[in-house]
Amino acid sequence: MTSQNKLTSIIIKISGVFLATLIMYATPQISAQEPVTVNSDNSVTITYLDPKAEKVEVQGTFFKKGNSFIPMAGMFSKDGKAEMMNIGDGVWTYTSQPLSSELYWYDFVVNEDSVRYDKRNKDTTRDIGTTYNYFIIKGGVGDNYTDALTKKGTIKYDWYPSALNGMSKRRMVVYLPYGYKSSNRRYPVLYLLHGSGGDETAWADCGRLSQIMDHLIAEGICEPMIVVMPNGNVELAAAPGDDPNNPNVEPSGNNVSSMFGKFEKSFVPEIVTYVDKNYRTISDKQHRAIAGLSLGGLHTLYTSLNNPNEFDYVGLFSAQTTNALGDKSVGGLKRIGEGWKQLKEVLPFLGGGSVDRKISNITGGESDPNLDIYDNFDWKLKNFFKKNPKLFYIAVGSDDFTKKLNDDLRKKLNKGGHPFVYNESNGGHTWSNWRKYLVDYLPRLFKN
Repeated sequence: MTSQNKLTSIIIKISGVFLATLIMYATPQISAQEPVTVNSDNSVTITYLDPKAEKVEVQGTFFKKGNSFIPMAGMFSKDGKAEMMNIGDGVWTYTSQPLSSELYWYDFVVNEDSVRYDKRNKDTTRDIGTTYNYFIIKGGVGDNYTDALTKKGTIKYDWYPSALNGMSKRRMVVYLPYGYKSSNRRYPVLYLLHGSGGDETAWADCGRLSQIMDHLIAEGICEPMIVVMPNGNVELAAAPGDDPNNPNVEPSGNNVSSMFGKFEKSFVPEIVTYVDKNYRTISDKQHRAIAGLSLGGLHTLYTSLNNPNEFDYVGLFSAQTTNALGDKSVGGLKRIGEGWKQLKEVLPFLGGGSVDRKISNITGGESDPNLDIYDNFDWKLKNFFKKNPKLFYIAVGSDDFTKKLNDDLRKKLNKGGHPFVYNESNGGHTWSNWRKYLVDYLPRLFKN
């Protein structure tokens, strides 16, 4: 071989090695052992193992449609999705575009009919009756959703005595800040309420309450506080699977029975009284806050308006701000069918099947005395603000189906000259928004 040919051969070999190296570092490394890999550009490579699958699609909150993320909120919207690539040996893979800092949910559609999550990924969350996998992109708001390395608070599952719906006890989840057990200090309290279909575990699970609190307290962004998360579903004493009265109940997104005022009426005498008796609280209005999302916003609004001396801080996240079932024009349960129709017009996720039949069955009954919790709204609102609350906070997404309800409430507040803080975000009725609202709400509480 001539010297020139040897030189050419060497150059080709070097070029081949160089090209292979470029490909190796430019292409996300796919490992069947790793369900999720966050790449250097914040794209994410997801793998799924199923040798028998003929087609696998991944769906989740990280897909984009135009310039907007497609939200995942169960019955409220459809997830974006994409077909995964079969690279052999039953390994399916998909790599996303670079993502901003956030917590993202995903699951899989297998053979176009079976929706599954990946059991190899221990990071799961349950929203109503569906389990999702999730991953976190750091470098922004997502940092608040990661587990703290030190100074962690604790989560306690606590049963309290209750007469609601003939029960003897109900369960709440309580967050105790780092240092609670080792001191005699007393703390302010935030009561944090879930939405329809949720339960006492929703904020701790989907909402990442413990992680958010640990980070914000450690960074001095919010005050150390106790957070109480009760179960607002009046038919269940605890989350599905943990309720001794209903061991086989299936989670449901329709929670109409919790819109009759029973939960709001029991809130202060049962929940607040128990918490003040059993935890080291500062038991006055100035050190007590309440906030809730969706149905929990309805509970928050009317619990606070009917107890104007109990809460100095009120937070409404994508709140259901009205309840036609309690409207005077309905005339109580005797004409509840009319009220149900009105309510479904403003809250499109309600109704259907067994729920409509349940409403039909009680139409014509006697008026429920608990519905008076929703009466005289304008007077109660005016009376509440006479007590000079420190914060009335409203947050909602620009695409949220509760947006008009919240706009109407803001008009009432403006007309009455009542001060409030308004936070309008992009997107809709999603946990992504509710977590961000919580991060924005917490630093505003219990400041001198």
